[in-house]
Amino acid sequence: MNTEERLKIWRALSDLFLDTEIEDSTFKYIARTVSESEFSLSEVEDILWYEVYPVLESNLRSVAGVWEGWSDAWLLQNLPATVRPTAIHGEPSIIKEIKRCWLLVAEAYAKQKA
Repeated sequence: MNTEERLKIWRALSDLFLDTEIEDSTFKYIARTVSESEFSLSEVEDILWYEVYPVLESNLRSVAGVWEGWSDAWLLQNLPATVRPTAIHGEPSIIKEIKRCWLLVAEAYAKQKA
């Protein structure tokens, strides 16, 4: 595992879990990060759901969640999830929102590749 490359992906994907309004520029940033990485879009989707989501989804359930972002040190210490889940669990509304966001990332990615 190339930790530096994975950290770039974790950092970008973690923006989907901040306690802030996600803007179009965020989707474009994530798409650009994916396109500049060694990972395919499909691999990054797996990283989202099986490495990042299990650790960070609780921030979206928090009354006063993290809004300024996580440090690289924190991401490196806490990601990937210690146990790789076999299925996506959690609050259905959060799963739905992350799926919606991922579709917007995929659209931005396709536009960048066109």
